[in-house]
Amino acid sequence: MIEVENGDACTGCLICEMACSFHHSRMFSRSQSSIRVNKSLSNPEGGGQINISYDTEAGIPVCDLCEGEEYPLCIGLCPQNVYRLKGRES
Repeated sequence: MIEVENGDACTGCLICEMACSFHHSRMFSRSQSSIRVNKSLSNPEGGGQINISYDTEAGIPVCDLCEGEEYPLCIGLCPQNVYRLKGRES
């Protein structure tokens, strides 16, 4: 399972959402991502929230830890190191 370790560092760049959607659908589309970044881009210092879907009933792709990839893309591509694998050190 992926955890948000350093959510305050998130700048709202959406690289994680785009990488996740590409993994699931081979398209860059926020609607195809397991990750939802809800961060006020007008206030990048705070007020944001990051959600990762593990709910099969939510109607969005479920995080599969980027099965078939070398590593979970949100972890490897996040420039702010916001994510980590639960149970492992960063």
